[in-house]
Amino acid sequence: MAALIWFLSNDKKSTISVENNFAICDTASVSKIFIADRNGTTITLNRNQKNWVVNNKYRVRKDAIKTILTTINQIRIQRPVSRKAFDNVIKNLATTGIKIEIYTNQETPEKTYTIGSSTSNHLGTYMFLAGSETPFVVHIPSFNGFLSPRYGIQGNKISEKGWRTTNIFSLKSENIARVIVNHIQQPEKSFSLTTDSMILLNNSGNEVSFNQEKVLSLLNAFKLLNCESYKNEKEKIEFSTPLHEVIVNNDTLRTYAIGNGKLLKDKKDNFTVKRMHATLNNGELMLIQDYVFNKVLITINQLE
Repeated sequence: MAALIWFLSNDKKSTISVENNFAICDTASVSKIFIADRNGTTITLNRNQKNWVVNNKYRVRKDAIKTILTTINQIRIQRPVSRKAFDNVIKNLATTGIKIEIYTNQETPEKTYTIGSSTSNHLGTYMFLAGSETPFVVHIPSFNGFLSPRYGIQGNKISEKGWRTTNIFSLKSENIARVIVNHIQQPEKSFSLTTDSMILLNNSGNEVSFNQEKVLSLLNAFKLLNCESYKNEKEKIEFSTPLHEVIVNNDTLRTYAIGNGKLLKDKKDNFTVKRMHATLNNGELMLIQDYVFNKVLITINQLE
């Protein structure tokens, strides 16, 4: 903030050649990205040996980290902010700007800048680089759009949930020891599959024959299963009876009906998608789509 106030009254002319320095050339060297909004919300993205982690809790969505790394590599200064727009841009940066710190295995950040609003034509974004004398309009050449969403910013706010992966299961078939699918309201459709000896048991504990290709299809379905989003209203299922219980190795997924279970209108996409609530190991409430999970919420008859 002090730097922003300082250059409000500074009459020096900045030079793009000196201050065209927002970009990180080698994104492989980026070890941490810190993001903070004016509401006190902070996001810390740390790179470990295999993945990126948000706030030391959750794996980061691969598409999200790819987007921000591409952005910090490709951003370029389009032009300095005009004298006419100067005061308004400074005010916006000081009151609603999002702080970005980019680290490259050092205790101090390699780059620090503040992201403001978009230009009137939405083809540029106002940014202020720490140590510079004026804000700039920044863009990505050949990209038509403003840049704040590429940093996980929505409406001058950031969210941890916007960064965390929606992946629930990512198991190779050879790493699955057992699958149990319980249909709570129709127990006769339930089954238990043990993969080391390839034994399929019905709800009564009796061994039954199965179609090998169908069993393999079930196991392969756990390679990539994602929820749609995470919800804050776990109390909605506090006294609900699950529809299904899926146990894979030591993880338990439970599904719950939403309301009366009717098709829900997706306001964003103008089509109907049937959804359920779900929890994994009694954790957070998730929203899942039927057509994604129907390939594992199968009955024993579907394995014959």
